[in-house]
Amino acid sequence: MTKPRYLFPSVLWMTVVLMLYGCASLSAEPLEGQVLEEGTSKPIANAIVIVRWDKTYSSFVDTTTVCVHVESALTDAQGRYRLPRWRGKTPDHINTFKTGYERSQEYFRAKAYLQHNDILKPLTGSREKRLRAIAGAAVTCGSAGESKKNLLPLYRTLYTNALPLVVTKEDKYILSNLLYKIEELELPYEEASKRHIDRHNTIHHEE
Repeated sequence: MTKPRYLFPSVLWMTVVLMLYGCASLSAEPLEGQVLEEGTSKPIANAIVIVRWDKTYSSFVDTTTVCVHVESALTDAQGRYRLPRWRGKTPDHINTFKTGYERSQEYFRAKAYLQHNDILKPLTGSREKRLRAIAGAAVTCGSAGESKKNLLPLYRTLYTNALPLVVTKEDKYILSNLLYKIEELELPYEEASKRHIDRHNTIHHEE
């Protein structure tokens, strides 16, 4: 006589495993930080915080590290932001943009990155310096898939801030490059590339 086969222990074990996996996923604490002004420690509200995660690929030839996910957030009245941790991991890069500011060297000296914080200082100097600081605030995440669209708030803000500073032909190239970053996320690749090339050709033939 064949003995009955009991599946209950196996089903129970699988249920426990799934529950533990779900708890582990939910237990990851959110990513939190604060953006402060150099010298005054005043919180900076409405700053755009860009958080990126990398992945390293190794082969017999070399090792390549690429950005694979990106998130963005605005700081609140206390200069604080809050984001979910992608796959429960600590991010590899944090960048912050706020109109009229640039990153302070105190960010590195105080090791603010260890607490996921940032320290900014007022941006001063010539029109050219301010324009180049804005252009330099653009970040990329080439292998981020759909999450690359989280960069749109930053790109739009940079373009809006750069627009009134454009005077020379070189400035127009900078502005066009910022616009292209927006277009390549909003338009089909062929259309974005065509617009970009057409703009550059127009700028090139200006007197």
